[in-house]
Amino acid sequence: MSDRPRRADARRNRERILQAAFEAFAADGRLVPLDDIARRAGVGAGTVYRNFATKEALFQAVVVDRIERIVNEAQALVGADDPADAFYGFLNWVVERAMFNHALCDALAADLRTFDACGMDEQFTAALDALLRRAQAAGSVRPDVTVQDVRALMVGAMLMERQSRPDGRPGRMTALACDALRVVTKQDETVDGLRNERRCEVCATPLTAAPTGRPARFCSASCRQKAHRRRTAAPKPG
Repeated sequence: MSDRPRRADARRNRERILQAAFEAFAADGRLVPLDDIARRAGVGAGTVYRNFATKEALFQAVVVDRIERIVNEAQALVGADDPADAFYGFLNWVVERAMFNHALCDALAADLRTFDACGMDEQFTAALDALLRRAQAAGSVRPDVTVQDVRALMVGAMLMERQSRPDGRPGRMTALACDALRVVTKQDETVDGLRNERRCEVCATPLTAAPTGRPARFCSASCRQKAHRRRTAAPKPG
């Protein structure tokens, strides 16, 4: 008698367990009991243990799968036409993807060398470093920034975004973190002495940091016109 149907069922059970574990770890982190994961997957606890000897093994399998997807995304962006957009866009994408996913956030914060059997730390660091170096070569990131600096800021942005929502503006904490990576210009230093809290030069409304390009000076076309009228109306020296 063929055992193929049993193997097919076993594969489906494993996939259900992984999906259920991903959802459970994303919501509650690695503290979620295996019995809860089994219940989500619609299988018995024994089936979970036959596929994964420990909860840590299951957590690792889930995280490795998700980190591989993140690494693939970074590698796909390395050849992008705009290095700055690729780098800052990737940071925003990772933060948005991971900030409410306790499993990913815990893994990125703890150090991916926990999963060195699959080379996750090296792959993630190399892909992120490639994006960073291209953005630095384009003059869009401070030259003294290291890939470890970026990883630390990325994790910090995840935690800050999680704490600031739903009351805060989505993406604001990430924008502030990204602003710390940008090259300082004289214009940056003349707005209230602050780089991370830019305000409209006319009405002082806080400005949302743009991922690329020159920092905005005005919050609207109306304020830009007011500033122009003030300049043209001001008496000329001498």
